[in-house]
Amino acid sequence: MKNKVATIILGALLVGCATSPQEAPTKKVATENSQVHEIVDYNDYIDLSDSSVKFLFTAKKGDLVNFYIGESETTLKLVHEGVLAGSRGLMVEDLTPNQEYFYKIESIRNNNIVSTELLSFTKKGNTNSWKRAEWAANAVFYQVFVRSFNDGNGDGIGDFTGLKNKIPYLKELGVNALWLMPVNQSPSYHGYDVYDYYNVEMDYGTISDYQALLDEAHKNGIKIIMDLVVNHSSIDHPWFQDAASSVDSPYRDYYVWANDSDRLNKNGPFGGQQWHKTKTGYYNGVFWSGMPDLNFRNSKVREEFKKIALFWLDLGVDGFRLDAALHIDDEDSDVSHSWWREFNTYIKAEYPNALLIGENWASTNQMASYFEDLDSSFNFSFANNLLQMANGQDVDLLENINYIHSIYTKYNKDFIDSTFLANHDQDRTASVLGNNLAKEKLAATLLFTLPGTPFVYYGEELGMLGKKPDDNIREPMDWYKEAKGDGMTTMSKGGFYNSMLYTKANDGISLEEQKGVEDSIFELYKKIIKIRKDYPGFISGDNYEKLNLNDNLYSYTVKSDNNTLLIAHNNKNEENKFSYSRDVEDLLTNNNFNADEIISIPAFSSLVLLIK
Repeated sequence: MKNKVATIILGALLVGCATSPQEAPTKKVATENSQVHEIVDYNDYIDLSDSSVKFLFTAKKGDLVNFYIGESETTLKLVHEGVLAGSRGLMVEDLTPNQEYFYKIESIRNNNIVSTELLSFTKKGNTNSWKRAEWAANAVFYQVFVRSFNDGNGDGIGDFTGLKNKIPYLKELGVNALWLMPVNQSPSYHGYDVYDYYNVEMDYGTISDYQALLDEAHKNGIKIIMDLVVNHSSIDHPWFQDAASSVDSPYRDYYVWANDSDRLNKNGPFGGQQWHKTKTGYYNGVFWSGMPDLNFRNSKVREEFKKIALFWLDLGVDGFRLDAALHIDDEDSDVSHSWWREFNTYIKAEYPNALLIGENWASTNQMASYFEDLDSSFNFSFANNLLQMANGQDVDLLENINYIHSIYTKYNKDFIDSTFLANHDQDRTASVLGNNLAKEKLAATLLFTLPGTPFVYYGEELGMLGKKPDDNIREPMDWYKEAKGDGMTTMSKGGFYNSMLYTKANDGISLEEQKGVEDSIFELYKKIIKIRKDYPGFISGDNYEKLNLNDNLYSYTVKSDNNTLLIAHNNKNEENKFSYSRDVEDLLTNNNFNADEIISIPAFSSLVLLIK
């Protein structure tokens, strides 16, 4: 990262032979009065498009920079003259794909010039060439924390065999795709600090067990995407251990190290300490000291993660949920976008149907830009809207989603919107809604009758409770009335930091207590997922039209093939009534209503009506 420094001699111009980035000198030389004049990271660059490159070097603040480039060592042209040095890089345009170029950089201070050696690179072509994974637009996803889901070997820890054993349950629920939270080897219970990207967590089983899970899921029409944690590794990863041991480590540049221009007291994007000390320097760790950030300005890191992704795709996974995709490079978002475009283009060339979903937890405008690079991103703002509506607030959901989609469309008209209520980083839906069953059902019906590709966090279909700290929103899946039995996991094993608080016996929140019970939330989830799959018009916002049945209801129609559905939501704490001009059938209850008949809709409930 920040360890490539130009050799320095004041008052002289150094131009050597062509040097590849791997061979570039790293020595820093000071003047006699110890004033350092330097160019840092001069061989780091990213492709912005097929015709443009951004060079990511840094010169001292206040220095002026000249940049020369040409197609041969003898045809260099000055394309940037006397520009102020900065940390945002320098863009060069009008380049030819697959052409080799030579360049050098000069830094000027007080009429003294420092120059890099003559460097070369080959301009990449085909830098953003991919099409979305069509299957995902029609999928219903289920998010699984393997450690807490189902124990297949009796040790109290969820594993691949236990998950495989529950494929019939997932089919009964109606989901046809799974997102597995991290399954790579990690020192933590949650797995978001990986120390072996080519192996699976030992608590979960073996590679063979994982392969058996993939095979069984595919036999039953269920696809599986896995968490890919590329923003950072574990501090225990051999790369980092080697990198921290010496400034000359071959893995030093795999991570982000501070140089003289960095403010070591600077807080990261989440307000915490960003720079962390080792005996050989300070490294960047945006999330915490145990998760050192990887350096995606380094082409070797990029190539390594392409290989990692291909390894798992070859095994049979159907794509990746990309953890902290927004934070690949918090100093320069161009680096983040460039990496994801390069990664997606590479992946789709090998596996055209692989799905890439980014975790870009940010404002709609910032998050939307990642639709240029990835198939999908999670819609955090709309998730909040859904919960607000279910909790009794008036929210124009169609207006909001149409606005959001209009922003997405600016970047990619062929987007996939990943919608949800809550995930592993948020308080569970049932807790947010006060353990109110009617509100939980309303939230589920809102999710599944509005546009997007819906994701269900495991246990939401049972109304499982949970509030932070994180352990307690990732508690054991509640299979049994007594909260114990074959396959139940425990929080007393597996490295959890806190004790179990919400998974209790005889509280009505278990599969055993809800399966076959007509008014249970589990049976509601089964019904609404089936309706969603039977009427594909729900996928696209273009099929929706808002209605005004009365001022106390939120209602709309959805066109689906040759059918039209009327959806009515009552998010008030009292019963409401309305009538409609045509005969309708409620697909949730199979009740039929004649034209102009008065229809009652209880407090915090929904009707999904097929217009006849």
